[in-house]
Amino acid sequence: MMPRPQHEYHHNERRHDDQLFRDQTTLIRLLEHLDHAVEDASTTHSPDDLFADRVRFNSVAMEMTQAQECARRLSEDYRRIMPNLPWAELRALRNALVHDYDEIDVESLYDTVTQDVPALATRLRPVVAAILRET
Repeated sequence: MMPRPQHEYHHNERRHDDQLFRDQTTLIRLLEHLDHAVEDASTTHSPDDLFADRVRFNSVAMEMTQAQECARRLSEDYRRIMPNLPWAELRALRNALVHDYDEIDVESLYDTVTQDVPALATRLRPVVAAILRET
């Protein structure tokens, strides 16, 4: 295996060791998960419709779980420098969806994805757009 050119290796190593870079990348992924959840739920008209389509239900639930995990992984410093974003809401997504015995509450999932998430994504979109312009 040939070694990488020194400048390329150094650049990539620095970027991945940089907490701000990791936080920004995580925020981008978080928005992607929210967008996928909304898209996947968009063809359903009620919690019962969502629950009746097992694949769609599981997809929406997984996207929301992944979004919450992304929110949980953001550093405290990153959350502090961006206080205008709803960090507590983002980190609490799982609690809103999962209740006794780790069962997903389909009504909470549907309401969250169809009502709360679009507004949340709208707040995150300009931040993510600014990050993408920087790279």
